[in-house]
Amino acid sequence: MKQFFTLAFLAASVAMFAQVGVVTWELNMANETVSPDGVYLAGGDYFGIPGDNPMSDDDGDGIWTITMAMPIGYTGAYTFTNGACVDWSCKENIVGQSCAFGTWSDRELVEVTGDVTYSTCFAQCTTDGSCNAASDVQVTFRVDMSEAVVTEGVTVFGGSVNGWNNTASPMTDDDGDDVYEYTMVLPSGAHEYKFVNSGVEESFDDSTYTECTLTSGAFTNRILLVEGTDAIVTEAYCYNSCSACQDTTGGGGGGPYEITFNVNMANEEVDPTGVYIAGGADFGVPGDNPMSDDDGDGIYTITVTLDEGYTGHYTFTNGACGDWSCKENLAGLPCGDETNYNDRLLDPVMNNTTISTCFGQCSTDGTCEQNVFSSVTFRVNMADETVTTGVTIFGGSINGWNNTATPLADDDADGIWEVTLDLPAGGHEYKFVNGGSEEIFDAIADGACTVTTADSVYTNRYLLIENSDAITTSAYCFNSCDECAVGVDEISASAFDLFPSVTRESATMRFPVALQSAREIVVVGFSGAMMDQFQIPAGTTTWTMDLSSYAAGIYFVNVQVDGTSSTRKLVKIQ
Repeated sequence: MKQFFTLAFLAASVAMFAQVGVVTWELNMANETVSPDGVYLAGGDYFGIPGDNPMSDDDGDGIWTITMAMPIGYTGAYTFTNGACVDWSCKENIVGQSCAFGTWSDRELVEVTGDVTYSTCFAQCTTDGSCNAASDVQVTFRVDMSEAVVTEGVTVFGGSVNGWNNTASPMTDDDGDDVYEYTMVLPSGAHEYKFVNSGVEESFDDSTYTECTLTSGAFTNRILLVEGTDAIVTEAYCYNSCSACQDTTGGGGGGPYEITFNVNMANEEVDPTGVYIAGGADFGVPGDNPMSDDDGDGIYTITVTLDEGYTGHYTFTNGACGDWSCKENLAGLPCGDETNYNDRLLDPVMNNTTISTCFGQCSTDGTCEQNVFSSVTFRVNMADETVTTGVTIFGGSINGWNNTATPLADDDADGIWEVTLDLPAGGHEYKFVNGGSEEIFDAIADGACTVTTADSVYTNRYLLIENSDAITTSAYCFNSCDECAVGVDEISASAFDLFPSVTRESATMRFPVALQSAREIVVVGFSGAMMDQFQIPAGTTTWTMDLSSYAAGIYFVNVQVDGTSSTRKLVKIQ
C-alpha cells in the first residue's frame, strides 16, 4: 500500500531512500545585465547544457537560486550561464581565478555529504554572495612580428575581445618597428586571445608555452588577467611565442623556402572533389589546400612557401569532407603522431624540400605498398543492456563516424551482436551504439581496450590490423573492456538500468535478474521531496514507469531490496 509522509519526515525519508543531500546555489547577478532567457546552472557531467537547470529570482533582489537533491558522495564540475546559449558563449568567465576548476575553468562542487548552501557572484569567486565592483580597463595588445612574414595584416581575436572573430580587430604598426598594436576596453577578469598573421592564427604547445598561455581542453590560448582600473599594455612577445624575438632586424632569417608535397594515391579511389593537404595549425580543413595531378599519374602535388625553421603537423585527405572522415588513417603507424590526431609532422624547414609518400602509409620515396585487408568480426555482448532499436558500430575508418550506417545482428539470440567487415591494415577507432546511444568510456578505467585523443576529448575502442589474417574481437560487455558479469551472486539485487534517462512520457527499468522478492521503488524530486513510492512484484525483469503526471525536472529513482540500494538519475522534459 502506498504510504504518505509528512513534511517533517521528508528529510529522513530522502536520506534513507535516495541517499541525497539538498544543495542550494545562490548567485548574485549585481554586475550583469540578465539575459531575457534567464540564469542557469550547467556544466560538468551532471548539470547539462545552458537551459537545462533554470535558476529563479522570485523576490527580484538580483540573487538567483536553485535547489537540487544530489547523491551523497557526488563531486564534480559546474558553472553558471547568463542565458541559454547553445555555444556556451554566455558562460561566466573565471579563468585564472582561485575558484576555477578543471579543463574548462568551471567551479568545483566538493563531495556532497549532506544539505549545504553555496553563495557567490557571477564570474567572481566570493563565498558570501557579495560582488566586487566591476571595472573597465583600457588594454593595448602588442605583438612583435619581426621574425614573421606579414602579407595580409595582423589581427587579434578572443572570446571577450570579439567573439573569436579572427578578422574583426586589425592591428597596426604605425611606426614601422614590426610591433603591431590594438587598443580596446575590457572588463575585469581573465581574457583568452591569440594573434593572427595573414589569416593564420598562432599555434601553441600546451607544455612549451606555459608562461603566457592557458590550455582549456583542445585549445591553448594567450591569457590576460585584468584587475584594478589602470590601463594595461601587454608585453610585445614574438608572434607564436611567450618570449621576445631573438632577431630584431625584421624578416624571418633564411628563406622562405618552397616545400613540395607529393602523395601517391595508387591504392585509393580518388574522391570527385579531389585530394587535399590539411590539418595542423597552418593547413586548414579539407578543401582549403587542393593538390593537383596534372599528368594523371596518380601522384598529387602541392608546393607551399614556409619560413626557415617552420615545423608543424599536416595530413592528406581524399576529398573535402567537413567531418574529417576522408582523412588518411595513420593510427599505429610510425609516421602518425598519436599526440596530434595521428597526423604527420613536418621537420624544421632549413631549405627547399620535396616530400614524397603514399596516402595512408609511411613511405618516404613515394611508393605504395599494396593494401592489406583483413576480415574483421566485431562483437559486443549486450546481455546487460536492453536493445530497443538495434545495435550499430561506427568509426572513422569504418563508416566515417556514421552511427547508423553499419548494423550488427544477433542471429542466434545469445546476446552477442556481430558484424563482419573488410578493413585495411592500420589502427581503427570505433564504438558500439545501442538505440542511438553510443558507448562512453573513461580514459583511465577503460584503458585496457581504448585509446584517448591527445586533447582528452574522445576515448574510443581501438583495433590494430597488422596482416591479412581474419580477426574476431572479444565480445566485451557494452560500454566496458570486460566480459559481462553473470549469475545472481555477481550482481547486486538492487542493480538496474533506466532508459531513456532523458524522456517525456515514460522510462523503463531493466533488472539483470528476476528475484523471488519484491523491489521497493522510491522516486525523489530535485528538491528532495518524495514524488512516488511503489513495489515491483517478484519475478519482474522490466517495468515501465508512466511519467505523464510528473512535472518537467530532475528526479532520482531508487531501488531497495535485500538490504541493498541503487539510484539512477532521470530527467523529465516537456
